[in-house]
Amino acid sequence: MKYPFGGTIGKAEVYDAVLDDQTLIAATENGSSGEVSFTKDNVNVSAGSVVDLTSEAGGVLGMTEGTILVRYTSTSSNAYQSLFSVSNSTSGNQDRHFHLYVTPGGVLGFELRNTDAVLKYTGSRASAVRVSYLEEPAVNTVAFRADAGAGTYTLFANGQKLTTVSVNDFKFFTDITGLNKVSLGGTLRNGAVSYPFGGTIAHFEITSTVLSDEELIAATDDTTYGSLIFSDLDTTLSNYFRIPSLLTLESGTVVAAADARYGGTHDSKSNIDTAFSRSTDGGVTWSDPILPLCFEDYAAQRVDWPTEVGLRDLQIQGSASFIDPVMVQDAESGRLYLFADVMPAGIGSSNASVGNGYKTIDGQQYLKLRWHEDGSNTYNYSVRENGVIYNDTTNQPTEYTMNADFELLKNGTPLTVKQYSVSFSGNRLLETATDVDVAMNVFYKDSYFKVFPAAYLGMTYSDDEGVTWSSMQLLNTLKSNSEKLLITGPGAGIQIQNGTYAGRLVVPVYSVTLAGFGVIYSDDGGDTWNYAAADASSTGATAEAQIVEMPNGMLIAYVRTSSGYIAERRSVDGGVTWTAGTPVSGVSTTSYGTQMSVLRYSGLVDGKPAIIMSTPNSTSGRNTGVLRVGLITDTGAEGVNRYTIDWAYTYTIDGSVGYSYSCLAELPDGKIGLLYEKYDSWSRGQLHMKNVLPFEAYTISQLVGE
Repeated sequence: MKYPFGGTIGKAEVYDAVLDDQTLIAATENGSSGEVSFTKDNVNVSAGSVVDLTSEAGGVLGMTEGTILVRYTSTSSNAYQSLFSVSNSTSGNQDRHFHLYVTPGGVLGFELRNTDAVLKYTGSRASAVRVSYLEEPAVNTVAFRADAGAGTYTLFANGQKLTTVSVNDFKFFTDITGLNKVSLGGTLRNGAVSYPFGGTIAHFEITSTVLSDEELIAATDDTTYGSLIFSDLDTTLSNYFRIPSLLTLESGTVVAAADARYGGTHDSKSNIDTAFSRSTDGGVTWSDPILPLCFEDYAAQRVDWPTEVGLRDLQIQGSASFIDPVMVQDAESGRLYLFADVMPAGIGSSNASVGNGYKTIDGQQYLKLRWHEDGSNTYNYSVRENGVIYNDTTNQPTEYTMNADFELLKNGTPLTVKQYSVSFSGNRLLETATDVDVAMNVFYKDSYFKVFPAAYLGMTYSDDEGVTWSSMQLLNTLKSNSEKLLITGPGAGIQIQNGTYAGRLVVPVYSVTLAGFGVIYSDDGGDTWNYAAADASSTGATAEAQIVEMPNGMLIAYVRTSSGYIAERRSVDGGVTWTAGTPVSGVSTTSYGTQMSVLRYSGLVDGKPAIIMSTPNSTSGRNTGVLRVGLITDTGAEGVNRYTIDWAYTYTIDGSVGYSYSCLAELPDGKIGLLYEKYDSWSRGQLHMKNVLPFEAYTISQLVGE
């Protein structure tokens, strides 16, 4: 053999074309040092143009892995906007490029292509970047990391790690044929600019160094908006949170609750507990979350739920759950109440049985139970006084009792079951019993005695502003045995301040079979509760509602409908009876609707009392969140027509970015606190998103544009 070589050949390429000087210089530049580092600041990009960096940063074309960091402000409405790209700009090679892009809907994504037949890796995250803030174009800091060793591509934005794409066959710039352009603000393809960006790139940085999660979270943290009360790093061990509840207590303490969802963002049936946090400094800092309503049949564990079509729909089948929190405080006692729907193992709203789960014996209602080995599926047992479980066929007590936490004991000895954990194996979701023993609960699938598979309404309370909580109480005796659901309208309840019914606690609920919207109410500080159904006919709607009080004590409820509008309903008897719903003007909704939040503001706006509404404002999905300010006018009329609402101001939270369930509270300093789902929770393409429940605060001046 002549001319033998000794060593390593990292890469060799042969082309059937003559490459130009610029391309060859760029292709060989990186090989000499092995490292690339380039920065560029204060770049203004006019719409439709591009900033060609090839002569300055041609060395990046030879990168085999690395990190990209961009701080930008977009003023463009183009559907896809390349922040940075490398490309083969020659004719017929439009599918040979990489670009990091954003959209006007808040998506951050990347695309790595060498014609689709050879190489196409993509990744994106909805609601990743801020489009607007205080109704001006927002500044965002984003990062992209390509890690050859890990075989991953990862996106970061505004202090958060967003999403990671893993591949078996890692590729990067050197795997794209004929790269000859490095650009900011667009992608040069076929001799033209594709995916044009318009705006300012305040800082751009690219390096062949693979930076760590911690470094990139810190590097993008300069442009954060709001804060996360609940996150994938908190003490709940949950990756996913939905359904916000927010309330300012009489003392000025601000409290928040939400679903801690361990089985992705799916509703029940799933493993869901109620998370709670408190702030004693007006929402600036928050306590580590706790779980006031928690089942232990399935472990609290962080599991990354798949987002691929097919796999994303897998749900935990065997867990009991709590879902849809709503809070209210009794001002006189200071007692804080937390309500949620309670679902037995494997039950959700869709498959819950008709009935309230109780039986009547000698005029008293008792929780009914089934012995687990009873194949006839009859409920021949009941929980009587002092928690003693009776055999109803003999009317004799058994050796079993149930304590205040719905846990079973036999002859006074607590019983246990094995706790389950979940994991994925290929395309299968595994639910596996572990060696961990937990108290046997009548809501669990492996309990000796099981509750009727209905939906239950549960309540717990705290006398120390959420530091400690009572055992859960069930309110299902309020529910008819011919009704399928009596469940919460999540968010916040109210206590009436004025008029005949001052002091009454009112909590929104809804049902489906016999009625839509209704309330439960208490005139004794929460010791006893009553149910008032607003309807007497079947609606089939998810009639989630929130309620505000007018100056004389009249109530107005704003109700989600399945008719393409938000309904306004009024009550002059403390919530016992309600007018028919009339559409609220000036706001758009989807046919399926979305929960909204309303708040009575303590001050005046334009010299008038005011209410504030938080809602999506779109017919195309749960997006375009707005805060609407409604001015209250006293007409002097009697009854339900006493007041009119003039929706005088509309503040858009963040352009057309996803916006779903929300909850408002007036903070001690007079600002309006907002806890909301910053994504489209109805969209199947946006399932299982982390860290999309931000808390933000706004002044009234900001909301009315002063």
